[in-house]
Amino acid sequence: MLPSIDLRIANIVKALEQVVLPALTARERLAKDQVNLCIGHLQMIAQQWRWAAAFEAGSFHAMIALAEEMQPSVDASYAEELGQAIATAKAVEGHDLAAVEHAIVALGGLIDRIILGEDGQVALAPAIWEAVLSYGEKQSLRERTWFAATGLDPDRKELPSIAEVMAG
Repeated sequence: MLPSIDLRIANIVKALEQVVLPALTARERLAKDQVNLCIGHLQMIAQQWRWAAAFEAGSFHAMIALAEEMQPSVDASYAEELGQAIATAKAVEGHDLAAVEHAIVALGGLIDRIILGEDGQVALAPAIWEAVLSYGEKQSLRERTWFAATGLDPDRKELPSIAEVMAG
């Protein structure tokens, strides 16, 4: 039987905390800071790894929904490209995390270009503004929850758990 991912992460954290950190001298502050950063990342990964594919898939589906909501109001110069991008995104296999991540970058890049309007040269319709703001509000809650373990969000104690966000 293979050791679980949780056990493997816990063993790495234990080795860093109990062997590597104590072996560093007081003069090696940067090395200590980097080890502590690695420990923090590993602890966050331990909380996230089971949800990673579902989180990315949820973000991807929300981005496709945003693109579809934008489509009727998008400037004609983007209409064909956005339609093709939506079709391409819908063809991505949801269980292939690398493909989902790649598709998020591709579709997100086009959405960004549409929002930026070629540096302000192409006006953004009010319906698109509304769709983007609605998407941003929902996605920001997901992302704040996802990264709550960093301790940087001043309202992290009020955020739902990752499990609650995934269920919603």
